[in-house]
Amino acid sequence: MLVKTYVILAILLPVTGALIVDSYPRLSKVLRILGFLIPGLFFLAGMIELLWFQPYFMLLSTIAAVGLTLHTEGYYKVIYGKVMYQQLVMDTMLSLIILLFSSETLIEAITLWIVLELVSVLLILMEKGYENYPVAIKYLVFCATPGDISILSIWVLASQKYGFIESLLTPLTELSATSMSVGILESLILVIGFLTKLGQFPLHSWLPTAHYHAPSPGSSVISGLLLKMGAFSLFIVISMFSLNPAVFYIMMAQGIITSVYGYLMTTVQTDVKRVIVYSSLGHMGVVTMLFALYGLVREPIIQTLIVVYVVYHGIAKALGFVNISIMEQLSNTHELYKLGFLGLVSPNALNIAFLTFLNLAGFPPTPGFIVKFLLILTTLSLVLTGSLLALPVLAIISFSTVITVIYMSKFIAAYTSSIKPPLKIPPENLNNPELVGDYFLSLFTIVLSYLLLSVFPADFWIYTLLIIIALTTPLTILICVRNLREVREEKEQWLSGVEA
Repeated sequence: MLVKTYVILAILLPVTGALIVDSYPRLSKVLRILGFLIPGLFFLAGMIELLWFQPYFMLLSTIAAVGLTLHTEGYYKVIYGKVMYQQLVMDTMLSLIILLFSSETLIEAITLWIVLELVSVLLILMEKGYENYPVAIKYLVFCATPGDISILSIWVLASQKYGFIESLLTPLTELSATSMSVGILESLILVIGFLTKLGQFPLHSWLPTAHYHAPSPGSSVISGLLLKMGAFSLFIVISMFSLNPAVFYIMMAQGIITSVYGYLMTTVQTDVKRVIVYSSLGHMGVVTMLFALYGLVREPIIQTLIVVYVVYHGIAKALGFVNISIMEQLSNTHELYKLGFLGLVSPNALNIAFLTFLNLAGFPPTPGFIVKFLLILTTLSLVLTGSLLALPVLAIISFSTVITVIYMSKFIAAYTSSIKPPLKIPPENLNNPELVGDYFLSLFTIVLSYLLLSVFPADFWIYTLLIIIALTTPLTILICVRNLREVREEKEQWLSGVEA
């Protein structure tokens, strides 16, 4: 009965809040946020039994949901005035993702997975409608269908040991207690759909198309959370099954090709949204390589790094596409060579963009810096101890460290470059719910740095990272405060022609 209450509340409260958002916005916010927190509260109360990695995915989805629901409300109120339909689609999607990540049984995971694929289509069609039908069809064919095959294959294989119905109702913690050995064909079927969900070569083309053409708030969900369904399911697979080692070599090759392709594509884009889109391919390629490396060397630290990477990337990418929404609001474009003045328009947007830049470029005090540092340290240690399988991972991570700074420089240039601003600077049309959601996501990334450091055993390197994060946190906050003051002064002087 308690489980039914938890599931019902987690869906009913956000949906009810979305339905009344235009009439009772304050009550709507309370209901939506409370609904997103329900699964986490039940877990903390010990009423939900989860696999070791699920709380991290719950943290990611809950924090992202709170920030994105507020952002969506503010964004669409500026664009349309009325937001009920868009809010309903977004909040339903967010609720279902949180419930998926907190699934206790296989029947919950399969049901929520399939429903989420259908709601994802509504998300893609949310703004452009019929114009995005080809995008939705491509998503269903190249992403949803392979994913459905893989998740149903888990049920088929588990039923051979536990029974047709029992496998659906047995807790995931019990299904994962003993690993089932499977052949190479079964191993490929189990992982191919989830690798497709991660946007891996050769079925990667859906990702740039769906990310770019979906409305930017929808892209925040697709990149920040929907992609992570692939990583979540791969964790379930490696917990329940002993895969054929050949599959991990295939995954390593896929990750290398996808990451190099994705990162290189970011350097030739002039559309800022496409820059962020293709960077997702690069990041998910690294995640796939880490899964492959864990399958081959079985070092527990790699599993921890994957989870930390996924949480960091989910929050950072949601924040990245939130910035794209802001660009659209302020200038009606995300073409780099038509921008460069956004910092003058909105100092708040500049701050959010600055924190996004730090996260995705990998600078302290953000988790991006922690993840890159620990990935390089771990893979280098493995190489030095004779695990040459870690060498391609080390090479790609080192390569990405340079590339991310290059493509994120394009991103921040949309706010701070020397491109001449328009003769009349437009008003800052960002409302309070949107700014609260955006600042919440931005500032939480700094809090996340401290949370992620607590995951690892305390040693010299963790203490060193903690000191670096602690020293750079006040500096980052000070820069944000100065941005608010200096940009306003510069804008006033530029408009008047004389110093204020």
